[in-house]
Amino acid sequence: MGEEVVKLSLEGEICTYTLTRVRKKVAELEEGLQAGSKVLEVVVDHHPIVDNYPAEFSRRGYQVEIEKIGPANWLARIKK
Repeated sequence: MGEEVVKLSLEGEICTYTLTRVRKKVAELEEGLQAGSKVLEVVVDHHPIVDNYPAEFSRRGYQVEIEKIGPANWLARIKK
């Protein structure tokens, strides 16, 4: 049984706003994330997420993988 991938595109948004939106989405998906049945993938084009997301969500017990997917675009995968 695979993980369900939930996608959230926040391109064009700035960091404080994206972090707030991702916190809310993680809270909504918490049961599935904790169970390992869901993964949240967030696409952004604001560089500070490279440092902010891993610091924020690793404190909460999540793994965060950041991948550069374009000249100014990143994909953050948040999972348990």
